Amino acid sequence: MATTNEKLRIVLISNNYTPYSGGVVSSINAQIAALQEDQHFVRLITLDFLGEKHDDPEYVIRIQAPIKFRYQQKHYAIPWFMVTQLKRIIREINPDIIHVHHPFLLGVKAVEVGRKFGLPVVFTYHTLYEEYAHYVPLPDSLSKTLISNLVRKFCASVDAIIVPGQNIANLLARKKITTPLYCIPSPLQPCFYHIPFMPDNPIPGSPVKLLTVGRFTKEKNLRFLLDACQLLEVKFVLTLVGYGIEYENLRNYAYCHLQLSPEQVQFVLKPSPLQLIDYYKQADLFLFSSITDTQGLVLAEAMACSTPVIAVDGPGQNDIVINNKNGMLVSSAEDMAVTIKQLIKDQQRLNEMRKQAWLTAKKFLPEIYNVKLLETYRGLVDRVTFNNEQY
Repeated sequence: MATTNEKLRIVLISNNYTPYSGGVVSSINAQIAALQEDQHFVRLITLDFLGEKHDDPEYVIRIQAPIKFRYQQKHYAIPWFMVTQLKRIIREINPDIIHVHHPFLLGVKAVEVGRKFGLPVVFTYHTLYEEYAHYVPLPDSLSKTLISNLVRKFCASVDAIIVPGQNIANLLARKKITTPLYCIPSPLQPCFYHIPFMPDNPIPGSPVKLLTVGRFTKEKNLRFLLDACQLLEVKFVLTLVGYGIEYENLRNYAYCHLQLSPEQVQFVLKPSPLQLIDYYKQADLFLFSSITDTQGLVLAEAMACSTPVIAVDGPGQNDIVINNKNGMLVSSAEDMAVTIKQLIKDQQRLNEMRKQAWLTAKKFLPEIYNVKLLETYRGLVDRVTFNNEQY
């Protein structure tokens, strides 16, 4: 039986890692940092997108992929003999548990290998996968049904599912997924741990500083933010931080279609972590338009920098944004524009929200995350060990 002081050997498996960035990669990095801080042995198995060009830390292991290519600015890798490679790596590491971060490709094979070695397999439900059906070259309704069936089948094959909040747990329950669910939000990355509270003291007459951070893709719904800002009757600067295939389309939409100026709408591509923190700190409000995220870790990052959130009402943001306390939930671009104008006019209320946002971020520190995650891990290890001993 795994004791509460015993250090675990943990294997994480993800289809995506560097050179990709985004919510899943940030979540994995934060998970590794939290577990390593608690002295657990962690290895991440992912795909080899770049060959020798990868500059990986020692805990990253790449599955060999003879075929590598880029399509629409994305890296792709096609591995061979995945099960054979995974068996060899798992045998060498001899982990206590396998934690997968995708329900496709490596995730499916990881379950197969986990069963062979008698290891528990846990899965983090990061994404509303059906909302990404437009990436599948099939009619939308058909691809959504296909993805939904594949995800449901995968969820039934694992020992436990980690969800970032109660709203996603409720969603999976409605989908008749009966695998045990554990609500454990992803933690912040180390660079966000110890940022002090900062009240906002804007210079009279200066533009309101608005920020969003995320991939420039259709599912992030970023045109919504541009539409909202176009309705503002106050001076503003909206900074969009990220990268992605919609970059040029968003620029055209902002500058040509909406006639917004480069002084009003600025794009920043892939800043360093320290630069990103500066953008969070300098913002008056953080805007969030995605309705496909299960958590939206950028919301916690913004709050760690004392920045309140105005977000489109959605499943992930409902678990962190508390209306009129650390931010606001809105239903339309018009509603977002009105909310921005109201908050900016009430500096006392805005600073109260900044303080509550900063306090909310404390719930995403590694010590809180580790207690919940390790309790889940040890329960699964004990259960599988007990079942194995019965045979």
